[in-house]
Amino acid sequence: MPLTETIRPAIAPQRPPLAPQEPGLAENLLLQAKTLLGMFGQQALQEMKARSIHIPPAICLISNAEGTLELHSQHPQARAIRLWLSNSHDLRLSFHETRALFELLNTCSPSKGYIPGMSFCIGLTSAGPLAYFSH
Repeated sequence: MPLTETIRPAIAPQRPPLAPQEPGLAENLLLQAKTLLGMFGQQALQEMKARSIHIPPAICLISNAEGTLELHSQHPQARAIRLWLSNSHDLRLSFHETRALFELLNTCSPSKGYIPGMSFCIGLTSAGPLAYFSH
């Protein structure tokens, strides 16, 4: 049996470009949630810098039953962080706005594994803010 070669064209045929699609509700919510999270992180880092609070180690923030922010992790400057959180009304409002969007996003996406009653957390890390749900 003779050996044969298949010759392929050097340039692949062009496909027509896909028509741009409008983002859906989930994409809009995700973009808004990410934007608010970024703004929260910037605000928190500015306030922490003004108080000489350092990262690392990372800081985990949650909201308690009264709606005030609490430190939910160990940190060498825990006392200064608690004092800062108790006096930061604007940061608390920003946290709640961010939480509301992430909760709405997770409610719209049940495949994410969201269980009602989970706590919303924002981690402040040296790489930036991180939003997540915890038991």
